Amino acid sequence: MAFTLHPKMRLHPTLLFKCFVFLKRRRVYLLTAILLCCVVAAYVLSNSERPIPSYFTSTSEINQECVHPDLFQYDSALDKFYHKVEPLKCREHDWVYTRGGRLFYNQTALKSLDLDQETLRCNYYVLSRKDDFSTDVSEEKPIYRDGQVIPVDFFKVHCTAKPNTKHASSILSTDPGPSYSNYHAHVSKKNGEVKDIDNVKSTATGLPLNVMIVGFDSVSQVAWQRNLPLTYRFMKETLGSVVLRSYNIVGDGTPQALIPILTGRNEVELPDVLRRHKRAKTVDVYPMIWKDFKKAGYMTLWAEDKPIIGTFQYRMNGFLQQPTDHYMRTFYLGASGQFGKERHMCLGNKARHIVPLDYIHDFNTMYRDKKRFSFVFYNEASHNDLNDLQLVDSDLTHLLRSLHDTGVLNNTLLITMSDHGSRYSNIRSTSQGLLEERMPFVAITLPSWFADVYPEEWKNLNINSHRLTTPYDLNAVLHDVLDFKGAKAKYSVQNRSISLFSEVPRERSCADADIEPHWCACLTWEPVELNDPAVNIVTAALISFINSLISDEYEKCSELSLKEILSVTKIKPNKKLLSFSGSRDKDGRVPEFYNKPKTIATDYRITIETQPGGARFEATITIADETVKVIEENISRINKYGNTSHCIYARRDDLRKYCFCRDLVDNNE
Repeated sequence: MAFTLHPKMRLHPTLLFKCFVFLKRRRVYLLTAILLCCVVAAYVLSNSERPIPSYFTSTSEINQECVHPDLFQYDSALDKFYHKVEPLKCREHDWVYTRGGRLFYNQTALKSLDLDQETLRCNYYVLSRKDDFSTDVSEEKPIYRDGQVIPVDFFKVHCTAKPNTKHASSILSTDPGPSYSNYHAHVSKKNGEVKDIDNVKSTATGLPLNVMIVGFDSVSQVAWQRNLPLTYRFMKETLGSVVLRSYNIVGDGTPQALIPILTGRNEVELPDVLRRHKRAKTVDVYPMIWKDFKKAGYMTLWAEDKPIIGTFQYRMNGFLQQPTDHYMRTFYLGASGQFGKERHMCLGNKARHIVPLDYIHDFNTMYRDKKRFSFVFYNEASHNDLNDLQLVDSDLTHLLRSLHDTGVLNNTLLITMSDHGSRYSNIRSTSQGLLEERMPFVAITLPSWFADVYPEEWKNLNINSHRLTTPYDLNAVLHDVLDFKGAKAKYSVQNRSISLFSEVPRERSCADADIEPHWCACLTWEPVELNDPAVNIVTAALISFINSLISDEYEKCSELSLKEILSVTKIKPNKKLLSFSGSRDKDGRVPEFYNKPKTIATDYRITIETQPGGARFEATITIADETVKVIEENISRINKYGNTSHCIYARRDDLRKYCFCRDLVDNNE
């Protein structure tokens, strides 16, 4: 039988030795000495600070409507999904680098390659925005001196030189001579825009804060702390960041996470901007929050990598006009073709994730004396493999430390966040993975002075870190920066958007927050036996519904049938939701619960595998009074579909996750 001491009772070897020697010199009986040493050591250690494991446990009040599950960070069942990632091995040197809007020769690189700066002939080519789906490249422009101002954000540099020695290098071309070629991004100060914002009259109704948002795709609360431990520790211990433990997604995918933050609305409530609709508008019609910041005299930035899956371009028409003062899509459209020629996740001598981190750093230092709104959202490091996020940890910590040490964060609201947890990794097949998908990491960092100047708002923010919160609430926070109402704002449980500077009602439910049962991590799901009659009903309804969606493409797409039922759970709406009938008082603060609905609905969450193709779907289906309700928004594809929908891929993005092309059936069988 194994016996383990409590962590606080484990003896420090040095302390035990010193104690023993001290007592032995006084000729105390050996056993007494040992026992006494144990008592002393245990006492000292029990009253000292020791590092203890960190957990993502819920401290939600027991009597509040929504209590999110406890997600134990070091659950051994999750260990198999995580592995250590080897460091990137990028090229040793770039010949040039930028700083403060200027381009400099890398003397270390030139020396290591035995090159003389005087022999270099360098030019740059400007990358300029043509539209949201293409980039123009200018004619060559000469680089005539070290420290030259490059008056654009994005450009390609090409250099040639005569070698002084026969120096072999993977980045050199020996015919006709050594050469260098790479894409670069920095922030070039837009003096015209600065002049315009200087003319904006301050209303003095907002908070004296800039806004900086740094986001990563597909990172749950647990995954953030596991894969970004240095960043997490720096945020908690140095920056005093407040993690929103009960933050819940409101829909499926990145647009459903970012659109509510940026507009306060969901996609259905906004004008049609879908590419597959002929009369659809461009995303310019969306009431983006950065438009409000611009009107208030802020310089603005939006940066997102992976242009092929851009939040506002993958399914949408993108922007006709450049949406922000600094817009990084232009860079990625021009440079992405180079990525396949580079080492894994590198661009020259840099890890690719450093490029947008440097860009947002440049922005917040270049315009340090101006008001600023910046938002960077990065996909590559976490979209496909959550472990690759480890590669970002030290560089993200360095960014935050630099901004902290230089005082940039002393007047900045910093939001570090993700859109949702992992959707495609193997962890998604576990019950924990289902919860993690619905509980992405979101943290709010405020300057150290904020708690003293706004004590009530700071108190509310910390209370709300354990209350049900959503992307809509982050939009309300951003509006509070522009027009501060703070704790005095009047919100009720019926408000979908509640600023986190006001207290979120403990009675708030997923229904109040406009979260469908399918996405609500507050709910307690009960397992259903597969021989339950309801299982056959919801299974048949789901497959029939999916086949109805692809029915007009049956010439290309195979009709699907059930291969296996993987899991079924159910939940009923809470009694308050069912019996709420109205408010007794004029202020809407005293609810009445005497309603007795005739129909009691039950939500089933079912996971199935279909054939042909092995597609796995998860859906929430409602049975109410013998009526079965299936909604497409409540259906998720939970494994990758690759090229299985290639036959309709280009013209039917709405059917990609359902269609298994008929020409693949024989191969599949």
